[in-house]
Amino acid sequence: MSFQTSSAAAREALRIAGNCYYDSTIARPSARAPLTGDTTADVVVIGAGFAGLWSALELARRGRKVVVLEAGRMAGAASGRNGGQVLPGFSCGLEVITAQLGAPAARRAWDLSIEGMEMVRDRAQAAGTDCDFTPGWMLLAARAHHIKDLKAWHEQMSTTLAYGSHVRFVAGSELATYTASKAYHAAIVDDFAAHLNPLKFALALAADCLAAGVEIFENSAATAIESGSPNLVRVGPVTVRATHVIVAANVFIDSLVQPVAGHVMPVGNTIIATEALAPELVESLLYRRYACCDTNFLLDYYKITPDRRMLWGGGSTYMRHDSENRVASLRAKMVRMYPQLAQARVEFTWGGLIDVTMSRAPDFGMLAQNVVYLQGFSGHGVNVTAIAGRLAAEALCGQSERFALLAAIAHRNFPGGPYLRRLGLSLGTWYYRARDALTR
Repeated sequence: MSFQTSSAAAREALRIAGNCYYDSTIARPSARAPLTGDTTADVVVIGAGFAGLWSALELARRGRKVVVLEAGRMAGAASGRNGGQVLPGFSCGLEVITAQLGAPAARRAWDLSIEGMEMVRDRAQAAGTDCDFTPGWMLLAARAHHIKDLKAWHEQMSTTLAYGSHVRFVAGSELATYTASKAYHAAIVDDFAAHLNPLKFALALAADCLAAGVEIFENSAATAIESGSPNLVRVGPVTVRATHVIVAANVFIDSLVQPVAGHVMPVGNTIIATEALAPELVESLLYRRYACCDTNFLLDYYKITPDRRMLWGGGSTYMRHDSENRVASLRAKMVRMYPQLAQARVEFTWGGLIDVTMSRAPDFGMLAQNVVYLQGFSGHGVNVTAIAGRLAAEALCGQSERFALLAAIAHRNFPGGPYLRRLGLSLGTWYYRARDALTR
């Protein structure tokens, strides 16, 4: 069986790349050499984002020879450009998993998500690591009728999920202690969740991989997979022969793994970052610089960076990404929620693509002979990519029980094919945006 890839998603990502705060404020190491000759490995990993790097690291630590192929630069897409929030659970919540697999399986999945958070925290706090790791996160009720759901979620975390020691529900006058915005109605405050600089973290992971003996080739796009014994991964005219293949290519999977490519939709997301704010203003806005996310269906998320910028993201879109309008919309939302930022100049604006499934549950599985895929992190990937890499490594080393748990979540192709599906989802986006606005 042969799988091939195209570059449609790559072209769209390049078009909306913008001026990324992380890339502009970090000195990357020099690009690693591309693959120029045939080679062999126990495992070849396609994609050097979080999922690919975690997979490679976990496998190398288990004694496997690993080659990583990256079409561009390491963490050059969503992994190095996101909001950097390290959160419990999954983008879909636990309802989707419970409905499909039952409550006991959903609880085990929750525990895996917490293990992923612990992996990130342990790596971020390792000696010598500088990735701006900052504990604390808040989920803020954007509408009064969201308070009931927020209370129910807090109750579930405190009882069924045994996470209560980390979270508290706040409302009324107490809310002013946590946010200077008067637009929110309540919050769940989570002291175990955190945020970090995702590009710094990804580069630290890559350094770990290299130290463990992983070979990483940048500017080496995998163009086809030919499954067999061994599997062959083609990079233009050269080939990697490997017993196992892990495809961790985000939306750039295109048709590389054709049977499951339709499970994910490339969704555009935009982030802005202001100029450096006055220290006294920064300290007045958010409790201990905790990161935040609201409860809207088309949610916004934000944090304050170590150099005192407000970094604000959101505004998912399924059609072509109009960056100018998205930036204006995000800034207007930021100022509406925090009028104190009305005079703050936006200094960085950038966009990117995330891989969203219909249910927003992660999509893991195995195709052909020893070809594993990891995708569908749906905007909630910092912790889930970590545990995904560990589970994939376990599965390829003969311990597949935990991988099978999440791989059992069923997924469907988006309807309408690669073009009409975007129109349908765009109409859905407009509906939810209108619903959020009408219930403001």
